[in-house]
Order: sequence, then structure tokens, then C-alpha cells
Amino acid sequence: MNRKLMVLKQLNLFKTLPEKEVEFISEHFAAKQYGKRQVIFEPEDKDKVFILKSGKVEIYELTRDGKKIIVDVLGPGDVFGDLGIGESSEHFVEATTDSFVCMMGKQQFFDMVSKVPQVANILVKELFSKVAESEKHIAALASDNLLVKVKNLLLRLAKKHGEIKNERVVITTKFTHEQLADMVGISRPTMTELLNKFEHQGIIKRESKIISYNAQKLQEV
Repeated sequence: MNRKLMVLKQLNLFKTLPEKEVEFISEHFAAKQYGKRQVIFEPEDKDKVFILKSGKVEIYELTRDGKKIIVDVLGPGDVFGDLGIGESSEHFVEATTDSFVCMMGKQQFFDMVSKVPQVANILVKELFSKVAESEKHIAALASDNLLVKVKNLLLRLAKKHGEIKNERVVITTKFTHEQLADMVGISRPTMTELLNKFEHQGIIKRESKIISYNAQKLQEV
């Protein structure tokens, strides 16, 4: 079994399909390895859909003054690229670790999905979930209260990367203070100051870039 076929069979979109169907799908996907900090997708790119097999990527936009705002951080199995209709996205996608990606033309991808109801059902649910999370993220950014911004960020990250351990919520993915700051549009020193304040108040704990928090105390912020 070639690597690309093995990759697709492990993804949520395709793992329940018969092997023959996955083999057919794999013939239409190209595969590529990206190095850390290599840009995978730019706003000018069109008609490309990507599925991340391994590694981690961040989706971000640039403000008019060139400030980076991280929209989302994706892991294995996530789909990204030109998934909309009409004007191109303003998003950049950049690998934050060495990443292995499968890619296909947008029209070809949706033609394929339309013929496989199981895949279409999973994809639609995933896309609706992403839209809902984006709306929450935009609403959180609109807040003038910096503590509330950080609170909402931690809640959002926990929903995707969180686990309950010893009655605490642990965000299992490591994020730098710079990445966290870019997610809410503040400076890195300000983010460090706010996290220090949360830790001093016993709301969060930090160990080797892993953040955990007391859910009740965080909700009270």
C-alpha cells in the first residue's frame, strides 16, 4: 500500500470507506511534504483543497498595517484551502512544523465528495462547525476587555485541543505566547502579562508551554 493511500485511509473523511473507493480517491490526490514555516496557501491561490495528514498549520490574515492575526490552528485530518464560492480568501496557510499534505483541485474535490454520501456528510458537518467557530472568534475579538479576550481564547482552544485531567482542563497543544497574542490581536508582552496575571490568580497553570485551567475560575473572569 503506497503512502498516499495509507494517509487517506487514516483520515476521518475516508476511514469508513471500502478500500477500492479510497484507492480511487487517492489516484486524484497529489501529496507533498512542507517544511516548518513554509507557506502552503496564499490569498491569490484558487481552486485548491488540502487535507493535512501530519504536522500542524496555522491559518492567518494580515491587517492593512501588516499585523498578523491567527484565525485557526489545524492538525491532522483537517481540510483547508479554497472551499468557498466567488471571491478568493484573504487567508494564508503556513506550516508550523514539518507537515505532509494531500491536495486536489476544488471542483474535482467537490465532484468526488458529491458521489460519496458518507464523505459529504462528514465534510458538511465539519464546515458548519468551522463557520460557527469563526463567528465566535470574530465576536471575541470585538471585545475591548483584554482579560475577556484571553478567557474566550482559552475556551476556544480547549474546545478543539482540550482534555479533562485531574478536574482541570488541559490544552494539550503547545502554543507560544506570540501565537496566542496573534490569535487575539494583541502584543506578545501584553499576552505574557495577562497570562502571568491569570496564573497569579490561580486560574491557569503553565508547564512546558502546556496550559491548564480551572474551569469555574475562568468562567468568573
